[in-house]
Amino acid sequence: MKITIIGAGLGGLTFGALAAKDGHEVCIYEKNHAPGGVVALLEHEGYKFEQGPLLIGDMLEEESIYEFLKGLGITLQTVRADRDIIMPDYDMVTPKEYSGPYWRRERLKELFPEEKNNIDRYYKFYDDVMHLRYLSTLPQTAINKIKLALAFLKIKKYANMNADELTKHFFKSEKIRTLYTGILADFCADPSESQGLAVVFTNFETAFDKRIPLYKNGKKYYPGYCYIKGGCQKLPEALADYIVSKGGKIHYNTIVDKVIVENKAVKAIRLENGEIINSDMVVGCGSGKDFFFDTVGAEHLDENYLNILNTFKPMEAVFMLHLGVDIDPMNYMRSALSYCYGMYDLHEATVKLRTGVYHEGYDGYLLFVPSHHAPEFAPEGKHCLTIYTVAPDTLKDGDWESKKEEYAKTLISLAEKQIPELSKHITTMKIMTAKEYREYTHMSKCSFGGVVPIWNQQNPTHITPVKHLIFVGQQSENAGGLGNVIMGAKSAYEKAFNN
Repeated sequence: MKITIIGAGLGGLTFGALAAKDGHEVCIYEKNHAPGGVVALLEHEGYKFEQGPLLIGDMLEEESIYEFLKGLGITLQTVRADRDIIMPDYDMVTPKEYSGPYWRRERLKELFPEEKNNIDRYYKFYDDVMHLRYLSTLPQTAINKIKLALAFLKIKKYANMNADELTKHFFKSEKIRTLYTGILADFCADPSESQGLAVVFTNFETAFDKRIPLYKNGKKYYPGYCYIKGGCQKLPEALADYIVSKGGKIHYNTIVDKVIVENKAVKAIRLENGEIINSDMVVGCGSGKDFFFDTVGAEHLDENYLNILNTFKPMEAVFMLHLGVDIDPMNYMRSALSYCYGMYDLHEATVKLRTGVYHEGYDGYLLFVPSHHAPEFAPEGKHCLTIYTVAPDTLKDGDWESKKEEYAKTLISLAEKQIPELSKHITTMKIMTAKEYREYTHMSKCSFGGVVPIWNQQNPTHITPVKHLIFVGQQSENAGGLGNVIMGAKSAYEKAFNN
């Protein structure tokens, strides 16, 4: 079968690798000059910067992405990593001396002694969820299914709570609740919109201390987090190389402007230069609305799919500063990734984001040092530092081009609370706004992380109303995140061929 894939992001590359492995004729068309989409490196004045994934899950041995890649004969070097959290008036920074897997629990008890019993209750719930998660990874024999059902009974009463309800159930203090729901702001989500269990699944303790053992009794129990040595770009490059090794072709700097449909089935694609290429199957990626309304055509979709496209909610944009610096930021940071929050009211922050009001970094920002795990990203004696925030795609007042320099100065000033006199040590700077990322990702609206994780929201499904038209990527039913996109594309391939 001749399979045409539009976009060499991780979703398209995963689908293409599986198709090439099975002997299909694979041809990928990519707008940019390299594979990876937002995982691709940005190069600027002798520095290289990562744009997409920061701390990666599912990539360590015995985890889903590692095992998937292993099946293709791909093994990437990784290094375990963790992240720090700095709240407006307290911090949860990885201690220099390892003090066990529950040091955050004990730290919270010191900070909030009046919440001691509530903190213990939460961590009992956390352990129950982790055990349930572990059982779900085992072969589903009859005995294991019974164990899984019994484990679920322990958390059943929490299953229908949203994240706001769940954290209020456990904690009186808004300061603790925000610690556990703050990352939802990164997803442009209000805690009242997100499933309660997401609180645990976005706050695995192993994400905050890489020294926590992942194995119990010789079996993989906890998920871990890592960086890819040499940068995330190694992953799309490996997938692209695999596709080419199996006879597939990847055409860079090429735009597909139309999917041609006849009799409710894919017929061909049309390139921007007018060339028509017949295809037995077409796989689309990227923006759900742009792809289906502009490239495919709404007239080819049924009422249910149109309703999904008109109601699902893509995330907003990011404002990202890539800095070359002549000091090592790790002299001031315990971990190479630090979340710095400036507020506790996530509802207000989400409302502002969705109404075009940019917080300029005062609500929070991230610090990331990509040259820590990839020293070759910076010239000798220099280092890379990325500062970024979530931001509206379109500003309510003004525009990104006229305001970006002002916003960059503000963000650097805020970051100097963590890295003193940072502004004096900048050797180069690349500012990336929604405008740049719209062009980079070929989207009319920058939706940097995929879709907002709204509970029970239906996102565009992999199998579409058009025969042999498949949709993958961070705005598809699998939602965003490196692991979700890859495993989602794998699932899409299996559905497409009924494996």
